[in-house]
Amino acid sequence: MSINKQIIKDFLNKCSIVFDDFSQLDGMLIPRELLLSNEKYESVKDDIEKMKKLYSSGSLTALQKNAEASQKWPLLNLVRQILKSNNFNMDPIRKSNGYTKGGKKKYLRFFIIKKIKSTKELEEVSVI
Repeated sequence: MSINKQIIKDFLNKCSIVFDDFSQLDGMLIPRELLLSNEKYESVKDDIEKMKKLYSSGSLTALQKNAEASQKWPLLNLVRQILKSNNFNMDPIRKSNGYTKGGKKKYLRFFIIKKIKSTKELEEVSVI
């Protein structure tokens, strides 16, 4: 594993996305609340400086200086952007969690990580 991949892996592990190999990410389910924590964002700020050496802050807006002030959930945005740059999507999922006493439906919110298929892989599937 290259040094860049190792830095990304360490960062994602600190964000509670635990894996050993990038292939394990495909199909992983992550509770949304893990990525909304301000405490967790504060704890990974040192790693954000390392990420700035790997990625341009022009392409990843969550790496910009004013990201914390201008974005509602900067950690969620950063994780999404890093996964996207490594050919993974974070698709949101809502699961029913019963009803409140007032009759309003409650939901549990998750993200499922999916590998982005390249056009070459899509062509191979369509040929078969």
